Amino acid sequence: MIPVSISLFEICGLSKSFTPARMKRYYIGLSVSTHDAALAIVDSQGQIVFAEATERYLQYKRASNCEPDNERLIALLKQCCEPEAEFVAAVNWRKGTAFVSRLLACLGLTSAKAILNSSDGDIKFNTPNSLRTKMVNACAASMYDRVGVGFAYATKLAFPGSHTEMRFFPHHHCHAALACFSSPYSEASCLIADGAGDYGSFAFYRYDGNQITAVKEQKGFASLGHFYADMTWLCGFNPDKGEEWKVMGYAPYGQSDSAAYQLLQSIFQTSGYTAKNLPRKEYLAIIEQLQARIVDGLLKPADLAYTAQQVFSEVLLDVIKGFHQAYPSENLIMAGGCSLNSTTNGLIVQQSPFNNLFVPSAPADDGTAVGAALLAFRQDHPDWRPKRLVHSAYLGSEMPTERVKEWVRVSNNPKIYHFPGTVHLETAKLIEQGNLVGWVQGRAEFGPRSLGNRSILADPRPAEMKDKINSLVKFREEFRPFAPSILHEHGPDYFENYQESPYMERTLTFKQSVYDKVPAVVHVNGTGRLQTVKQEWNEKFYDLILAFYVLTGVPILLNTSFNVMGKPIIHSIEDAVSVFYTTGLDVLVIDDYLIKK
Repeated sequence: MIPVSISLFEICGLSKSFTPARMKRYYIGLSVSTHDAALAIVDSQGQIVFAEATERYLQYKRASNCEPDNERLIALLKQCCEPEAEFVAAVNWRKGTAFVSRLLACLGLTSAKAILNSSDGDIKFNTPNSLRTKMVNACAASMYDRVGVGFAYATKLAFPGSHTEMRFFPHHHCHAALACFSSPYSEASCLIADGAGDYGSFAFYRYDGNQITAVKEQKGFASLGHFYADMTWLCGFNPDKGEEWKVMGYAPYGQSDSAAYQLLQSIFQTSGYTAKNLPRKEYLAIIEQLQARIVDGLLKPADLAYTAQQVFSEVLLDVIKGFHQAYPSENLIMAGGCSLNSTTNGLIVQQSPFNNLFVPSAPADDGTAVGAALLAFRQDHPDWRPKRLVHSAYLGSEMPTERVKEWVRVSNNPKIYHFPGTVHLETAKLIEQGNLVGWVQGRAEFGPRSLGNRSILADPRPAEMKDKINSLVKFREEFRPFAPSILHEHGPDYFENYQESPYMERTLTFKQSVYDKVPAVVHVNGTGRLQTVKQEWNEKFYDLILAFYVLTGVPILLNTSFNVMGKPIIHSIEDAVSVFYTTGLDVLVIDDYLIKK
């Protein structure tokens, strides 16, 4: 039973086996962008002891305009940090930039009367003149104006009298710090591409050992992130909800439209590793032309999705090739929201001079919480060198064992079974029999992908399995694909030009000879956004796939995030049980407990 006084371990959702570092300075990373807020804790040894997007805890997709340092930080600090600790809050934006100044200027329009009496006309797209953009900027400004308030209160309440300070870091440098310090490379060229940083959308770095050197931060309006967001709107989706992924999934159902291609290609001009685009007025005119063609039935949304993805890939690959020419290396590190474009990521090694690519598990703004914390740590430890290995993505909350046991006790379900040490074998049998399984193990993944700890799993062999999950569990569009999680040693047997993909960050082409073996995870264009699974990365998930392989001869499981469309990945046992009982899932596995309906 749960004790009357719930422990801090349970409040935080962390394991009781966690041991805080012995030294006393901790670095609290805060991503305070208007979207994808996140919190990270780095100890005095430079170890990431906690990292989680705020959307998970709040169960509010993308957590727009929400502070990461909310009330849970009090319990997290007590859980993760030693008594008499001191704290540094590291923020993922620098002070005094044009970007922040522009945001703070928006605070003058936060009164309802001022906004209602303004004469601005609204337009649909994410342009600098739309009311929607002004709303986002005003909310971001308000959030930035109160940055660190939660941190200040939390440290005073959890550690009265402790020394605290705040440091601010360039946004793109925070992206680069997470990507470089968590990469397996000792040297690399690092490219950041997103919607906007402190000054612009692109930033370039050289990484050597433990030193990140800024090469160039491009200023100006040229933004592949904003471009893709506008294409998302035009295709009928909502980038504010993170629906750019729908464009990637939708694109293979279309074909290149020559008129749209000419318009979109004219937006960007690349020279070396610099990308420029048309003046804003001309850019908006192209957006309006495309919208008119869609309304008139002259341009199909699927064809626009295909063409937009085509142009995105061409521009980014041109920038990458120019970057390599200026700063050659075997290795490319990428981060920023544009690095979530798994379609383009899958082309880079094949179509650029770089031989290796690394993208971290959380390349978007949630990852900058870790990046900022590591930059603050690095300031205090200039000789520190990160370990050269694939870093664990399992940095989030854990479902406390006592709460799991208590739910088992009170659930009144006679079909709850306990299989300590063998639950993967029982689960593999159920998946082989066609059951849809919610799979919850250990600490949650940091980043947008479910990597075997907060996953819905299924047999990839039946062609109808994709439609079954979409209709019974995910409640999402039929064109969206599912990911294949594959045992690393079998990767070359299933994929052309196989590359390791530990964080499900790139899309590769299946060999045509295996289409009929795993049709549920082969997209309409013959590709799959794969997850490489190794035993040393996730032993229990590896053992599960291996058990399925022994039964079926197929070393792949269909893997999708444990959520329903529009909601974040589950956070608590209540979230898991809610999805289980309100969808078509057949089985729920939490740790060694297996629950059937």
